[in-house]
Amino acid sequence: MHAYKLGNQEHPVPLKGRAWITADKFQIARIEAEMVKPMPEIQLISEHQIVEYGPIPFPKKNTTLWLPKSADLYFDFRKHHYYRRHSFDHYMLYSVDTEEKRREPGVPPQN
Repeated sequence: MHAYKLGNQEHPVPLKGRAWITADKFQIARIEAEMVKPMPEIQLISEHQIVEYGPIPFPKKNTTLWLPKSADLYFDFRKHHYYRRHSFDHYMLYSVDTEEKRREPGVPPQN
């Protein structure tokens, strides 16, 4: 689910794909997506994405989250072939604890 914005026009890109789910914990391990059809109006002929996920431990909170580890992007745009790879690490987990203290308003003083 994404779009390209060229000038003031937005061009949504219809995608199709598949997801790999782990059999033991039902976590997403990989997602592949590609364009449904070429978009000649913006000279985008093809686009393919692969995102690999993996367990990322957060020892201070005693938890593990499955987050993206890498993303590979391939696309043919304006008669050029492009490849981009993004790697993700050094995740930080932020959390905030809150506490609500309520007190009913007192009776207003009489004049």
